[in-house]
Amino acid sequence: MTPQTPPELVQENHFKAVNDDFGQPAGDAVLTATAARLNTWAAGPRASVGRLGGNEFAVVQVPAARLEQRLAQLVRMLRTPAVLEDGRTIDVAASVGAATPGTVGSRDLTVR
Repeated sequence: MTPQTPPELVQENHFKAVNDDFGQPAGDAVLTATAARLNTWAAGPRASVGRLGGNEFAVVQVPAARLEQRLAQLVRMLRTPAVLEDGRTIDVAASVGAATPGTVGSRDLTVR
């Protein structure tokens, strides 16, 4: 990873409520929709999307050119309702963050 390719971290908002209100299959549908949207958004040979666990995802190696516009596009994509197998829809949203070494003041990513 270089300063030009910051990682983006994505967390589904209100995910526990989806599971509680609609059941685990609905939660799985939201996670699947989120992963598909992230893969579409980050498409390319230098991009990688992964689930960190629970309702958290990471995207790495997304070109930094137009980063602000690309992140706004991602937020719009993630706000699209998820469609369940029975045709019902669930409104979803996610928090998205990105940082470069310059914004955090370090190039050292070790855990202390």
